[in-house]
Amino acid sequence: MSAIICLALSTSFTSCSDDDDPDPVLEEEFITNLTLTFTNTADATDSVVLFSTAPDGFEDGTSTENIVGTFSAGATYSLSLEILNEQEDPADDILNDDIIPEADEHFFAYAVNGINLTMTRDASDIAGPDGSKLGVNTTWVAGAISNGNLQIRLIHEPTTVDDSDEFGSATGGSEDFNITWTGVAIL
Repeated sequence: MSAIICLALSTSFTSCSDDDDPDPVLEEEFITNLTLTFTNTADATDSVVLFSTAPDGFEDGTSTENIVGTFSAGATYSLSLEILNEQEDPADDILNDDIIPEADEHFFAYAVNGINLTMTRDASDIAGPDGSKLGVNTTWVAGAISNGNLQIRLIHEPTTVDDSDEFGSATGGSEDFNITWTGVAIL
């Protein structure tokens, strides 16, 4: 009889072990579509749209980039971002449903190469990590005629961020996406 009690007790102790609990799954944003729309603040018919699509998500590093329009030299543009998961029906608005509500865990960093574009993070921009500006509400100025690259990165849970040079930089964390458009032009 005591052998049965010992067996029952040892079974109950091993079945209650914490080792049986699964590790929690940390859900990252799944993104399939990114659209940057630059609209001339003095002429709403003048816009530049940069598209990037990755039907299987940006995590695999495979995406297709397209550019519609050119910047006008001397013009000022406001940027509108759209970040979606189109594998959902209807499409999931990742920017407004995930990134902005979790602004303290995200940071947008931009870069240009060869093209005469400057950028400022607007006073109305969303507060991001450590009080920095997230990089959602930005204004861009097209300088002299030029041609080059424009890059946008979304960093998830960066260790440090710096928005003092406006384009922004970050260390640590992981990239939800890192997209570069080549052949962006100012005419």
